[in-house]
Amino acid sequence: MMLSSMYSFAVSCLLGLGFVSLVTSQSPPTTGLDIALRTGTFRGARTDNVTDKWLGIPYAQAPEGALRFKAPRPISKRSNVLRDASKFGNVCPQPASGNLGAPIAEDCLFLNVWRPQGANSRSKLPVLVWIHGGSFATGASSSPNFDPTRIIQHSVQIGKPIAFASVNYRLNTFGFLAGADVPPEDLNAGLLDQRLAFEFLRDNIAAFGGDPAKITIWGQSAGAGSVQTHVLFPPSQPSFRAVIANSATGPIKNAPPPSTYSLPGKPFTRLLAATGCSSGRGAVACLQKVPTDALFNISNSMVRSTLNDQLWEPTVHPQSFLNQRPSQRVLSGRFLHVPYLSGTNVNEGATFAGSVRNLNLTGAAQNSAFDNLIGHLVIDNGSLTGDVFDGIHALFRENDPTLGAPFNTGDSLFDRAEAWYTAQNYIGPRRLFFEAGSSRQPMFAYYFREFIPGNDPSLGVFHASELPLLFGPIPTPVETDFANQMLTFYINFIHDLNPGASWPRYSVDERRVMQLLRGNVTLIPDDWDTDKSDFVSLPRVLAEFQK
Repeated sequence: MMLSSMYSFAVSCLLGLGFVSLVTSQSPPTTGLDIALRTGTFRGARTDNVTDKWLGIPYAQAPEGALRFKAPRPISKRSNVLRDASKFGNVCPQPASGNLGAPIAEDCLFLNVWRPQGANSRSKLPVLVWIHGGSFATGASSSPNFDPTRIIQHSVQIGKPIAFASVNYRLNTFGFLAGADVPPEDLNAGLLDQRLAFEFLRDNIAAFGGDPAKITIWGQSAGAGSVQTHVLFPPSQPSFRAVIANSATGPIKNAPPPSTYSLPGKPFTRLLAATGCSSGRGAVACLQKVPTDALFNISNSMVRSTLNDQLWEPTVHPQSFLNQRPSQRVLSGRFLHVPYLSGTNVNEGATFAGSVRNLNLTGAAQNSAFDNLIGHLVIDNGSLTGDVFDGIHALFRENDPTLGAPFNTGDSLFDRAEAWYTAQNYIGPRRLFFEAGSSRQPMFAYYFREFIPGNDPSLGVFHASELPLLFGPIPTPVETDFANQMLTFYINFIHDLNPGASWPRYSVDERRVMQLLRGNVTLIPDDWDTDKSDFVSLPRVLAEFQK
């Protein structure tokens, strides 16, 4: 009773000083968890005897009303209200799925920060910033799958403590709206959200004990494509010093101009029709006035009715942030040359090829279904020519037992589709980027080959299957030592810009990558499926897919 009365008195004093908002008499006493930023003061939480955390910190103005579909705006005024930062902020609009960790709402531009307990504003810790994947359509930093406690704990155990941040960014229709009527400065708003979040962290992370000069950005899948995009199209003053990209999508699978989205039957035209808005200069203003629930429902329906949810992709416009086809930028060599760690999994395409499983087609019917899948994975397949399809058929043949090996399922169409998807969107782009950049920057490549016991053998070493080894919980004790070895590589890179002495930088003279396989973590030649990655990296093939 004595302690409770003293705490109630302290809260009363705070209220008397004008500190109200979300901090209540139920909030636990804190020590050193009230952090003053340029935008306000935030009260964090101490948990699990491992980390301190601050959740739901806004880094931009709410993208609602007149700011819907616009480039993010920095927070212009400092709040004098002490804000509770013990809970995640809203998740950005998307179809509901699983446990996202927070409610869905349009006001969603929040980030989160964790640090080891005992750190303070003088600690100058290297900082790892996480960008989630999800085809630019789904996902959230608040997902329980992305709890960084294991990462931070391991960093402390090996004597290289780090801070960790994660970011929400606008997705699908809300973050990647594209069409002839969208102002070019507002295109790719979701990527611009990320850039502003990086700048916010650079300007504020010192208050949490992070070093603004030692920020590494890390993403997986669309998150990896995002961080690579920031390397290819950096601002004049980048906010990070290094990059980790798990399964980078090239950095993006398809990069049409915004006018493509306004063609008949394409997403922008369909969105206008569904909302009752008309094309022209007033189109975006009309979409900004569509009631929130109605727009959510329309967008979610469009996303879910699209193969693999890939309704929108980042778009290229000469006056936009993304002002050139990504492959052209890679080949030009005109990008930010920073330390870069990246790699792919054996069967990246398995989880994206499920729509063609068990169709039991052969011959011409199988080829037709294969081509149909490929055509539905680009925004506009009108530029895909017969000779490109012929080349794909020749390399990804019917009943080829090497496709997807050693996890070939015997389902010929599925094996062809997953092998093509892996080469087209992951291995080919990774090799293209390393060939272009490795002579000018430290680059470290990996090949993740570990099949985790308990996973579905028909999916092999599938896309994102490495993440539980890094974030935890580790799926089975047999993986513990291997998972810790992987995580040590990552933390070494974040700390030292090098994963360790056993993992040399990539060189076009030797072309060696680190094989990540339990019991056999070793350097191997980067020489598997080169006929396939060479084909998908041909300028004419890249041009047809990034039109």
